Amino acid sequence: MPLSALVGFKYDSKTGKGIPGCRFELRYLSGNTSGTGGTVIGTYVTGPNGAFTVTGLKKGTYICEEVSSDGSHIIDSEPQTVWISGEDQDVVIIRFGNSPFGSLLVTKLSDDNKRSPIPNTDFLLTYSDGTFVGNDNGIYTTNAAGEILVDGLEPGVTIIAREVRAAAGFLLDESPQHIQIKSGETVHLQFLNRPFGNLIIKKNSSAPTQEAVPGAEFEITYADGSYVDAAGGTISSNGRYVTDEHGEIRISGIVGTVVVTEIKSGPGYQLDEANRTQTVTINPGDTQTIQFYNAPISKVEFIKVDEANRSVRIPDTTIEVRRLDGALVTTLVTSESGQAFAQLEDGSYYAVETVANPKYQLDSTPVYFEVKDGKCAPVVLTNKMICGILIHKTSSTTDEGIYGVPFILYDGNHNPIAQEESDNEGYVRFEGLSAGRFYLRELENEGYVPDAQEKTVYVKDGETTLVEWQNTPITGQVQVLKTSEDYNSMNGWPAGTPIPDTELEIYNARTNRLVDTIKADKNGLAVSKPLPLGRYKIVESKAGKFYGLDKTPIEVEIEYAGQIVKVSMTNRSLSTNVSIKKTGPSQAVSGQPIRYVFSQIKNGSNVSLDSFYWRDQIPAQITLNKIVTGSYNQQQNYKVVYKTNLSEDYRTLADNLSTSKVYVLDARPAVLSLAANERVTEIMFVFGNVRAGFAQVETPYIYATARSGLANNSSIVNVADVGGLYDGQWIQAVSRWLTTIYAKTTVRLPKTGY
Repeated sequence: MPLSALVGFKYDSKTGKGIPGCRFELRYLSGNTSGTGGTVIGTYVTGPNGAFTVTGLKKGTYICEEVSSDGSHIIDSEPQTVWISGEDQDVVIIRFGNSPFGSLLVTKLSDDNKRSPIPNTDFLLTYSDGTFVGNDNGIYTTNAAGEILVDGLEPGVTIIAREVRAAAGFLLDESPQHIQIKSGETVHLQFLNRPFGNLIIKKNSSAPTQEAVPGAEFEITYADGSYVDAAGGTISSNGRYVTDEHGEIRISGIVGTVVVTEIKSGPGYQLDEANRTQTVTINPGDTQTIQFYNAPISKVEFIKVDEANRSVRIPDTTIEVRRLDGALVTTLVTSESGQAFAQLEDGSYYAVETVANPKYQLDSTPVYFEVKDGKCAPVVLTNKMICGILIHKTSSTTDEGIYGVPFILYDGNHNPIAQEESDNEGYVRFEGLSAGRFYLRELENEGYVPDAQEKTVYVKDGETTLVEWQNTPITGQVQVLKTSEDYNSMNGWPAGTPIPDTELEIYNARTNRLVDTIKADKNGLAVSKPLPLGRYKIVESKAGKFYGLDKTPIEVEIEYAGQIVKVSMTNRSLSTNVSIKKTGPSQAVSGQPIRYVFSQIKNGSNVSLDSFYWRDQIPAQITLNKIVTGSYNQQQNYKVVYKTNLSEDYRTLADNLSTSKVYVLDARPAVLSLAANERVTEIMFVFGNVRAGFAQVETPYIYATARSGLANNSSIVNVADVGGLYDGQWIQAVSRWLTTIYAKTTVRLPKTGY
């Protein structure tokens, strides 16, 4: 049977050139058909010249349809139906024309004379129906050349381009543009962006040199009060900027009206209150420069001189500089040259001396001055040298100072000008005197023979004249008898027995000054040295052995010469006692838990004890596991320490424990990080000083485990003790507990039977 052929040709409808790589499907309709679309004969791909050939076709009707293009053209040709005769050498040719896709070029340029390309600008591209172009939500970004090229767009569609993010330093242009895509062409949209403006702030000295002022701080806001932040608003600076080493602030990426306010002047300069704020409008692409000036702060010199000889400078004088409203500006201390300097802004001030040189009188008279245009004459302050009289009033028998003796000072014409009394050391001071002659007279002097003779004293400039003035005391004596208040069980002395070795201190009742220390002899009698007439206070400082200290003061008075004032004082006897009781199981099984109970822990003394403790010795047959501390009736802190068989030093198990709380302390070997051959041998509670009556409230316990392998009927002896120090002696008590080990024994019975 003769057969025919079909030749298909695919060409560019714009250029007429063949298009390779296009896929076609051929279907047979006549004869036995398969479905309404015919029977698929095959699929064919155009070659380099845009053609494909199908041979061996029988007679009938065929449909040829393009199913895929080369990717650069749109399938815009309809399927073609052809009749094949089936005759030999019959060739049918069909032609398909495709329109090429179009492209879109978006360019972004600066809106100035340079027309520079702008990279990093985002655009949103959509079709006219609002659907996005491309696969990234329609967002495209300009490249380094400021361009976006989108290929493969279907001819005839309309693309809308809108700028959604401007590049740094440029204003956003939100006006959209649209364009229709043309087949085989690249259509072009161009967007222009206006660059932001720039602001330059210059800060200079108002001095003729006009040097740059670094370190000045400005606040910059827009007209609506919002802050102008750095880097085009990408970095928050709260609108605060500081001039650099060149006295400049440069801000780019800014457009609009801004308000620039100086809030802090540079070091060494003062704010110009009248010109702190400037307003400027910055247009796109514009650079505005504004200028601020500051006057330098004046360096004011303060000089402290001697009033009598102004060539003498005075060091070590403290001067406060204040504004007229009293506000403190600075505090100065004059140097060895009597000078001090301060940087001061223009304004009115006063200087006042607050601490004088030790050789000069304080002069707190304020000295007023003004700084104007950064200039001020040196501020001079004067002082008078101290002239004075220092009287040392002492006892002729002891050379000790006499308190409370009044003196009157007269000038050279015998006019009274001052009255002072001697202090605790017997000194009387008259200060602020001028050089010249003065007279002194002593008034009444209780307990001493008065010295009514007037004395003449000459005072020199800058000197203090010392006058030694003694009085002979009118004396009496104090005798103290110390006896036992009650029966003393420690030494067997009945009540009323004289107590030897008691020490007492005698103080002047007015000055509280110690005048004598006395000690009771074997008859309990303590006798003072001769004491001037007056009132005295007697305080016990050390009690006799086995007696409690009684620091209750007793006042006495010696009223006339030769008087012996006798005083009787008693002491209560001491009772020292501590206690502890330890109990536990009478019998224990090897390898099983053991609990020990502690009770009656107490300071039963009627005095405080130092270094108070209670302790438990841990025998080798048991292993310590846990401690329950118990609680105690006096509020204080304590610690628990322990020893091991490998060290004589105490280690702290727990510290700063409160006596009012009960603690459970884990003391297992693993918790204490003990070595394999190491065990706890001793636990001690350390309290320090405890008052009389200190005692446990809630019961302490120690939990342990009997070691494995202990022999039957072997014994565990456990010892606890308690103690404290009184007057260097240990007061102690001991409690012991015996536990017998029970171990199961196996008895082998005799064998019976055969």
